[in-house]
Amino acid sequence: MQIIQTITDISFPFDWINLTYLPESDAKRVEIYLADDEEPVMGLTNMFATLFSDLKQNILVFNNSWGDFCLDTWNIHRGLYNYDLQGKSIETQKYLTMLKDSEIPTYYKGACEVQSWEGFLSVIVPCITNHVAPYSPIFFSKKYDIVFYFHYTGSIGLYYRNEGDEINELLKIAEAKYNVVS
Repeated sequence: MQIIQTITDISFPFDWINLTYLPESDAKRVEIYLADDEEPVMGLTNMFATLFSDLKQNILVFNNSWGDFCLDTWNIHRGLYNYDLQGKSIETQKYLTMLKDSEIPTYYKGACEVQSWEGFLSVIVPCITNHVAPYSPIFFSKKYDIVFYFHYTGSIGLYYRNEGDEINELLKIAEAKYNVVS
């Protein structure tokens, strides 16, 4: 089953986001944390559904190197990458299988459209929360001028340029259900 697919325009659209060091971006930022007792994988998946369900059809996902998302694809001693499933964590095996089934080359750098949010999140969120991946891919919407990511601590970091109706509603929901830090 194809969970994600490449798109024609693979470039990252926002010059106000510093992809090298997000805190230096020219944007407003909030960190939205789960309640203390929530299990991170299910909690972050539910948080995504709560905050982005009405926006997700306009959200794309960007990664500088889709194949290198999980740490155990890299042999630090040899300086080589290995994308075989053998010897990898369960999370990495699921991730690499998703790439293969979705026909995403391991060398692909760019944006993807998500065909199955449930399938995609069930693969990447455990990679992030279990420290199999050192970082989250970057989620963005050109329509709403937002960028966000998942953090292993059980939060979603949200960057935005302007407060529109959609952003204000998202922040209102976040403040009512989660711990929000500006």
